[in-house]
Amino acid sequence: MKTLTVEVKNENALRLMQDLELNNVIRIIKKPEIDYFSLSGDSLNIQDFKKWIKDAEQADFISLSEAKSKWEQKKKQIEKLIR
Repeated sequence: MKTLTVEVKNENALRLMQDLELNNVIRIIKKPEIDYFSLSGDSLNIQDFKKWIKDAEQADFISLSEAKSKWEQKKKQIEKLIR
């Protein structure tokens, strides 16, 4: 499972997202808990910044080509669900 923050800009897109939620493909979180320093708007001290960098360096990662491939697979699955 991955969590994304998305801004929905129109009612049609919102309805599509709600349909995906009804089909148990996604779960819409009304008020997400954001604990990412880059998004919080709070100031960051040096110690927290170093910890953030260390955590990022130790996190799992994949190559860009692998990410694109996985996205294409997911995109096809989603397209099948909404058609």
